[in-house]
Amino acid sequence: MGSACTKPNSKFIIPFENDSDEVRIPPVEDGYPDPRLVYNITDKSLTRGSTLFAESNSKAGNETAGKHHVLPMTKAELDKHARKTPKSALNSFDDLIAYLEKPLQGKVSRDEMMVRALLVWLSNQKIEGLKSKKGRTDTPRGFLSLLGQDRTSHSTFFTVLCRKANIKCAQIVGVCKAGDYQPGDRDNRRSQWNEVYLNDSWHIIHPFWVCRAVVGRKAGGWIKLEKGGKSVVKRQKADSGVLQNAFQEQYIMPDPNNFLYECHPDDKKWQLVQKPITREQFFDQAYLRPAFWELGLKLLSVNACALKTTGSATTITFQAPKVTANELNMDYDFLLKEGSSSVDEENKMLKAENMPRLVAKIRNGSEWNFHIQFPIEGIYKIIINGAPEYQHLTRLCEFQITCTEKSKDCRLTPFDPGLLGFGPGLTCEKAGLLLPSHQNGLVTTEKSKPIRMSFLLDSEVSKSLKVKTELVDADSEGLLLQQSDVTTIIEKTELKIITTVVREGDYGLKIFTGSSTSSMSVVCNYFITTSYKFTYEKTNKRLARQNLLSCIENGKFSEIEKIEQGINRCIKEKIPETDSDIENAHRKVEVLKIKKDIHDAYMRRHLLTTETTILKIQQSQYIRIFTESVQHLEEYAFQLRNLEGFTQELPDILAAVGEFNHAHVTNETVINTLVALSVLFGDRPKLIENKDDLPALARDTKHKIQLKKDTIVSSLTIEDARHAQVVIEKYTYKQTRNVNVAAASIHRWVTDVTSTLISGRSEGDA
Repeated sequence: MGSACTKPNSKFIIPFENDSDEVRIPPVEDGYPDPRLVYNITDKSLTRGSTLFAESNSKAGNETAGKHHVLPMTKAELDKHARKTPKSALNSFDDLIAYLEKPLQGKVSRDEMMVRALLVWLSNQKIEGLKSKKGRTDTPRGFLSLLGQDRTSHSTFFTVLCRKANIKCAQIVGVCKAGDYQPGDRDNRRSQWNEVYLNDSWHIIHPFWVCRAVVGRKAGGWIKLEKGGKSVVKRQKADSGVLQNAFQEQYIMPDPNNFLYECHPDDKKWQLVQKPITREQFFDQAYLRPAFWELGLKLLSVNACALKTTGSATTITFQAPKVTANELNMDYDFLLKEGSSSVDEENKMLKAENMPRLVAKIRNGSEWNFHIQFPIEGIYKIIINGAPEYQHLTRLCEFQITCTEKSKDCRLTPFDPGLLGFGPGLTCEKAGLLLPSHQNGLVTTEKSKPIRMSFLLDSEVSKSLKVKTELVDADSEGLLLQQSDVTTIIEKTELKIITTVVREGDYGLKIFTGSSTSSMSVVCNYFITTSYKFTYEKTNKRLARQNLLSCIENGKFSEIEKIEQGINRCIKEKIPETDSDIENAHRKVEVLKIKKDIHDAYMRRHLLTTETTILKIQQSQYIRIFTESVQHLEEYAFQLRNLEGFTQELPDILAAVGEFNHAHVTNETVINTLVALSVLFGDRPKLIENKDDLPALARDTKHKIQLKKDTIVSSLTIEDARHAQVVIEKYTYKQTRNVNVAAASIHRWVTDVTSTLISGRSEGDA
């Protein structure tokens, strides 16, 4: 019945449902278990139904699926079944339940799946079209009419549906942050929701928010100052929006701790958390939306929806999971409440030329910082949106900020950084700029002190990479400074950027890359400032951090110990180990240790060591940096394997040398061959002056071979190989073969070994 539900997007606002309900049902029924703490909902099979379904390509009757109690149907298939409910089923609760549970009978997860089926069906009903029908409580159709007439609630109807399906369902009442709610409001907006009893535990369902959402609603009385870093300066007109069908899974069994940021029950036992909060705490805490939790974010700054500031900037900080942080984009809207400042100042703000960029959006590893400045007193609001790369941004949270005294040292942000923000992110990584020395997009420096930044480069990209930088002075109305103010150097697989600011102020650094000067685009921005208005650390911490960054700037593995000492110094100064600079330093150490392993592999000339190093790099997260190094190591390993093959031929060579132990050979070709073999094993070229010198040389060379035969791969040097090659090339193999067969076998072996050694890479090339 009806069309498919509209999917939620960034414009959806959580609606407020009329709390007038003519239908009276008991909140709980006799025999219901008492509510208790849900310890870790992420460990439950009930989490948003994520593990209740087979994968999309699973087939009915799959043996593995049966072993894991997974239903032989996908989530999409169940939803499709629920949406195809025939109109005739609306005449009877028994008929409706029988149809919905038809594919679920006898299944282990019948109740959980039934809850979803009921919600999908309910979200698909066009209740507005049933307003004119007679409302009654004995049929689904009659209940839908009551809903359309605002005489009952989704929560009440869902409670009835669950109980008809023999699922324990409690109705909860309390207050919510929804509808026209604004951060800081303390009105008692009443709301009803449910908790269903599944697998020995109660779980939250908000049927109205699952099924309905408001699109296009805007709060009036605000002046939009900025949107995404660009000045807007426009009075925002109120718009009530349109209430329509939706299907928002985030309100099906959410984590109770997260749900408490939007709803607070009158009876605290239904909070289902270890530490219940009071109604006052509920009103005070930040206004965080479901998408905030969906992205795994954590609020690091003050947990309050209404902030206050006097004469200083305000910072709002989130932390994302490290595994996904780089893929996350964020943006914002910044607004001023009409009438909260003087008319003259408000009118000045409405002039685009007087409207500074007030919000600096800065990445710092897994953190996002929104540094906000206030040019006039007033009440402000910031709405922060976010989503993974290539997805539409969704509203994450809102904060109200009351400024009682304008910010000191309030200056323009250098330029609009766009969706990139300030600081290295996924775009930078995709461009091949890896492991930045400065993870923090905010770089605090001193006047006339050089700032040294570096990136390791993707070894493939570095071959054709073009880089350009621009330094912008915020205090000179976005003046682009001279190119000479920034030095850019590419050395092998490392990009180095050196810049110095010659006067106090704020600056922006843009880094462009491309395969040619005509195809360059910005991949990273930095906000450089000589002010501590956004960050403040005690002197010892600041010096420890500066020392660590200085150690990181040096790319040699001889600095590993210094970086580790720098890390320990930071930790000693109580800088947390989760700090982005410390984490970056650990990554730098890992990379330098890989470089040292590569160096050692060439120095030791040991096959197992080389193969272990190759495997270690291939399994590391830094493979893109060392792709070319791995290729060279694989070639080197191949050469070492060949040398090991030459080792197996040593008995034959020893036998050939033995033929000359007592022979009196005067042929220059044979003498030259034995001299070359002797040189390969470390001797200097010798002049054979009489017939007794050759047997002595043969015996001495045979002795050295016997001593080194077990370590030939590591004991032969490239320098000796080069000297031996010069000697052996005096005569060809054919010339030697025509004189003496034993000498010819030695000639071939020396030629192959020297060629293999010399074609390998020296440690200086590593």
